Formats: sequence, structure tokens, C-alpha cells
Amino acid sequence: MTMVTTSGMSASDSPRRVAVTFVNHAGAVLVKVVPGTRFAAAAQLGVGFSPVSDAWRIDGLPDDGHPLAVPDGDLRLVADAAALRPLEPAEGWFWAPGDRRHRDGSPYAADQRSFCRARRDALAAEGMTLTAGFEIEWLVAEPGPLGEAMPALAGGPYGADRLMEGLDYAGALLDALDTAGLPWLQFHPEYGAAQFELSLAPGDPIEAADRLVLARLLIQRVTRRFGWRASFSPLPEAVRVGNGGHVHLSLSRRGVPLLQGGDGPGGLPPAGEGLLGALLEALPALLPIGCPLAVSYRRLAPSRWSAPFQVWGVENREAALRLVPAAADGVDAHLELKTADLGANPYLLLGALQALVQEGLRQPRPLPEPVRGDPAQLPRPAQRLPLDLAAASAAFAASLPLRQAMGPLLHDTLVAGQQAEVRRAAALDPEELIASCRWLPLTG
Repeated sequence: MTMVTTSGMSASDSPRRVAVTFVNHAGAVLVKVVPGTRFAAAAQLGVGFSPVSDAWRIDGLPDDGHPLAVPDGDLRLVADAAALRPLEPAEGWFWAPGDRRHRDGSPYAADQRSFCRARRDALAAEGMTLTAGFEIEWLVAEPGPLGEAMPALAGGPYGADRLMEGLDYAGALLDALDTAGLPWLQFHPEYGAAQFELSLAPGDPIEAADRLVLARLLIQRVTRRFGWRASFSPLPEAVRVGNGGHVHLSLSRRGVPLLQGGDGPGGLPPAGEGLLGALLEALPALLPIGCPLAVSYRRLAPSRWSAPFQVWGVENREAALRLVPAAADGVDAHLELKTADLGANPYLLLGALQALVQEGLRQPRPLPEPVRGDPAQLPRPAQRLPLDLAAASAAFAASLPLRQAMGPLLHDTLVAGQQAEVRRAAALDPEELIASCRWLPLTG
């Protein structure tokens, strides 16, 4: 078997076992493990996985009304050998993402990673290059006597005191990232109690989504090694700040950046203004992809830097779309989508973003003036994004560009999954809803 050499990994390393993953419609990372001696076969022929997995809700239960909630059929989860990375190399554990295909090797129309790749290739065919990178926020906690999430590390917002309290933890985590060859830009204590943030280096959309999946697995693993739990929930506790999963993206056409070098706000050129206007208009339809859980909408509250308004701004962290202009930091101007959390399937999110970028370049929209300050405090109230998943799902279902880009099977089964989450949440009171996702990624 040919090995991939990555940072912190020698060509002589040999996996004893490989975890091959994909992310289902509900945002859960699912896995099949193969021995290292069978990895070449898994990369060529795949391993079996039923399509019913996309009918599962975030609690792991199938929704009876979902069109994929049937016992028939089988797919092959085909490992991407080029993306093989160490997971726990001292124990022989490695990881690889996979694409799902039909048994004859043909593409499966509802595979999320394949959708992301297809949208990347469609942009590339028009001379466009999009790079993206994720921010990961999580809570380090211990279960309390009533099941509540009790912060496991002391220290203030962004505080060096919290870093010192958890320096061994931080070192172990960053060592794991380096060993896996995962490039990262920044790590720091976040605002919330025992909350941390990791910014991953940008890459092409498939790389960016793969990096997010592996980084989350490593964070979960290292945190458990210290006897704690990592929660990526959008809102682990009603009285605490939530966790975001913001995505940053930059775009160029034949090597020319499209978000800088002009005379518009923040240095936007005309093409960038039209694109940003189109993305702003499409935000309601994109929202249930970036915020797919009912509890996500309890995080999207005004004046909490969660960006619940359909506005954009230049370096405004309360705006759903934040333009970060090119400056002395030596990087191209980029956009931050703040209305996303870690309940999202990153392949779906980046695939949908690419589809809307392509549509926005073809059909630009007028761009309103950027918002300054808190949108909740404007003399004229800013337009709120959908207030719950049901309204967001209706906007997604009505989006012709997203339906055309996804195809009917992927689009319609996503709508069915969103409606299943709406029904699940309707049976829970607010505290039960928060508790049901408190320890995300743990489900069931």
C-alpha cells in the first residue's frame, strides 16, 4: 500500500486500522473501520453503508416519514487514500474521509462530499478558485449532578489565566493537530467559561471540510483523554454563550481576487459587490444548512455576536456576512459567514455556498450599505433572518439555485431531514431541547 507522507508522519508509518467517515444529513459523523491491510480495497471498492443513515435525526433515531427510512439498498463508502491522516498513530489508528457510491461505482446523488466536489469543479470550469477555512468553538466541561455542562477549566474571557489552567490540554491538542498534518492558524480561550476556539488554515472546499471533520475528532479524543467532554453544541446551556462554526472564504477569478482592489465599501470591486448582494439575499435559504438544528435558533439572539440579522458589514462581528478587507496581514480579503455552527455538515455548507457564489456571479444583486454597530440598535430595525428551523427550511425548499445545484434527491431528502428535526423539537420543551444536543457530537 502506498502511504501518504504528511507533517509529523513518516513514510514508514503503517496504519493498523483506519476509520473511514462521512457526515450524514443530520451532521453526525458516521464511521466504518477497516484493518490497515484492507485499506487499499476500501479505497478502491469501499465498504457497505445503507442509505438509511441520512434518515437519522440528530438523536440517532430514524424519522418514519423520511423517504430514505427504508431497509432497501446499499452503498459503498469509498475511502479517499490521498486524504489519509494519523488519528492516534501510537496505537496504529488512522483516518480517511470517504465518498458514497452505488455498488457499480457510479456516483450517489445524495452524497454530501461528492456534492461539494462537484460544485468546486463547476466553479473551476469558469476560472474561479474558492478557498475556505473554519473556526471551531467548543466547551470543555464535565457532567453535573443534573446532567448540566459544568465548565472544567477556570479563567476569564480570552484569558491567559485559562490557558495556563489548561496548558497541558492545549499542548496535547495542538500536538495532535500537528501530528495529523492539520495546519492551523490560531488557538485561544474564547469568551465563554471553559470555551476555546481553533482557526484552521484555509484550503480548497474539500480540504477545508475534511480538516474540520478530523479536527473535531481530535478535539473529542484529546478532551476525553483528560477526563472531560468537548461540546460543540450551538447552545450547551441556556445561560451560557453558544458555540459557532464560522466559515471564512475568499474567491478569485483566474488569479484576480474578487473581494478587493475596487472603490466600493471595504475595497469591493463591482463583481464583489454584486456577489455579496446575491449572497446576502440568499442567506435565509442557506440558514438551515449552516444552522440545521432547532437549538441553533436559540443561539441566534440579538446583541450576542451570533449575527441573527440579514445584514453585512465591514469588520462587523454582529453582521451575518462580515467582510475582512485586505490589509497588512498579507492575506486576500475574505468573507466570514457567521450564521453557521458545528451542527452543520461542512460538505453541504461549502457545497451550498459555492452554488450560491456561482449563481451570484451570474446574477449579481444590488448591495445595500454596510451596517455599522449593532443591527439590533439601529433606528430602523434590521431584517431578521428566519427565527426558527421551520421558517428557514421553507426558504431552503423554495430556493431554485440550491435545488438545481443539489439535484432532487439530495435537496428533497435534506428538506425531509429538516422537517424531521422540526417535529423532534416540537415534542420537547426548551430545556429538553437544549439537553438533547448538550454533548454534541455525542448523540443518541
